Amino acid sequence: MIQMVQDLNILIEIQKQDKVIYELKEDLEILPSELEKATEATQEAREKFQVLEQEFKQAQLKQKDKEVELQAKEDHVRKYEGQLAQVKTNKEYRSLKEEIASLKADNSILEETIIDLMDQVDAKKKKLDEVKKDLEEQEELLKQRTRELEEKSKSAQIKIETLNQERDEKLKQVDPEIASLYQKIVRNRRGLALVRVDGDTCPACQMQLRAQIVNEIKLKENIVVCENCSRILYE
Repeated sequence: MIQMVQDLNILIEIQKQDKVIYELKEDLEILPSELEKATEATQEAREKFQVLEQEFKQAQLKQKDKEVELQAKEDHVRKYEGQLAQVKTNKEYRSLKEEIASLKADNSILEETIIDLMDQVDAKKKKLDEVKKDLEEQEELLKQRTRELEEKSKSAQIKIETLNQERDEKLKQVDPEIASLYQKIVRNRRGLALVRVDGDTCPACQMQLRAQIVNEIKLKENIVVCENCSRILYE
């Protein structure tokens, strides 16, 4: 009975360590998803920036095209105005004047279009700068989050290794058969191999315990397991 009580007490201490080990392992399991979320947020910001950057460049090109078109028409106006003094007939003169007037009218529209495009370019540049700043901040957050998660992972792995070494040393003090049984149960039940019974119900699975099982728990002469969840029961 004394040895059994000692073994149970050691297993109770080991289980406390195993509980921490399994919690740390669960933390490690979710680290990749946390990093993935941070990466996705950065990728979304990057894609948004790329879309706006492309729109900004297209607006610049459109403005440039209109400016080139305006320059060409203004060159034509100057050319035709230079020809006015050279025409020999009123008909040719009127024709050139009409062409010049038409070009100037077109140029007025082009100038308004260019001003509108310049406003669009300025607005897109302002928005692009804002999004670029957001992207840079998001990228810095990702780097920071990556470092944090790497440090958290490293710290958890070191703790797990230390706890495993400590619990393995303690387990050597337990009867080999009981230790083997505990190891099997704790693997299957993710860190909860022993449960303390206070009454006639298994706290882990809520199974009603037979009177004989309850009595065996009180005697503390043998390892008693729940007939339903197979966990070790103690008082």
